[in-house]
Amino acid sequence: MAKVMKLSHWSESLVVDVKLNLGLVNEDVPGLSRVLVNLWKWSRGIMELEKNGVTVSFSNSWDQLTVSIKTHKGNLSLLKGLWDALTKVDLSLLDRAISEASTQVNVAREDTAARAMAEALKGLIPGSPYGNHPEVLLGVDLSRVKPEDVRRALDNLAYYSVTAIGGDVDIGGSPANAKWPSVRRYGDGEAKVKLSGKVQNTIAVAYPADSIYGRVFNYMAFNTLLGGMGLISRLYVEIRVKRGLAYYAYSTYVPLGGVGFLIALAGTREKYVNEVKELILKTTESMSVVNDNDVEMVKGNQRGRLTVRAESPEGLTQMYSIIPLYGLPEDYYTRYVNFLSNLKSSDIASITGELGRHYMAVAGP
Repeated sequence: MAKVMKLSHWSESLVVDVKLNLGLVNEDVPGLSRVLVNLWKWSRGIMELEKNGVTVSFSNSWDQLTVSIKTHKGNLSLLKGLWDALTKVDLSLLDRAISEASTQVNVAREDTAARAMAEALKGLIPGSPYGNHPEVLLGVDLSRVKPEDVRRALDNLAYYSVTAIGGDVDIGGSPANAKWPSVRRYGDGEAKVKLSGKVQNTIAVAYPADSIYGRVFNYMAFNTLLGGMGLISRLYVEIRVKRGLAYYAYSTYVPLGGVGFLIALAGTREKYVNEVKELILKTTESMSVVNDNDVEMVKGNQRGRLTVRAESPEGLTQMYSIIPLYGLPEDYYTRYVNFLSNLKSSDIASITGELGRHYMAVAGP
């Protein structure tokens, strides 16, 4: 029996990414998008597309709701029915859709990593829709979604952008002008959330960062070295490799239209929580010192990831979909590659001085 199977990219595939004017920052009723996704999944129009070999999936975020489509190029004409499928749902299934979405959210709330991140964002960006995690939706009661809310959302449905790899598409619908809300204030402090039946705690430290229109490349390089390179990232090395205090330790940088945030996370036992909290803060502060070896690791990691993502039509579509969504220059990734080629230690270290404020959350037993 073969142990390794190598598959080449099937050039006859068509992949489409559609960004809709729904999401946490632009829905009238918080959580409406989560409910609507279930109504779409069960709609006759989406089912008909899937019967004909069109794979349709949905993902909700802060700025938009994404519809991802993959099919054979021979099914190109079928996508003309996509908009009709999106704007027609069976509202008799609304209660079922709310129940399903509520279950998904409640499960996410019990995950220590998701919950810690959500609590950290809520504290960092209080009173803003950006302070809510799209998977956890803290404090949101989905039963408040009413049929008229769904009808209004569908009547106003439009797309921010359409990105296609493998052919030209006509999905119908109308374009929308994106407006991203600004964040008026940031909070700092700490929260502890008790979750029953858990063995491990997750610690999340959230920092304000630049939006997609700021020093994104610098923050991407910073995040890569801090916690985005897996086993050789500073957080992982300092907390797990050197001290054995955590099962995982990493960071993520999320640049959005109205805000950006950097979050460092680590999973550890109760008796190590205070020590790991201090290590996260100290490791982040240590980023003020970056050497040439660090720079070369960041360059190699990011170039390699770009290459791997670009090898699949799905990865390529996901990468490039942010360009029309946010109105970025078409040579955005060429600029990033050039940035990496000229990357200096100061480009990374300078970000450390911008991380003075943070909010920390611990979720666990």
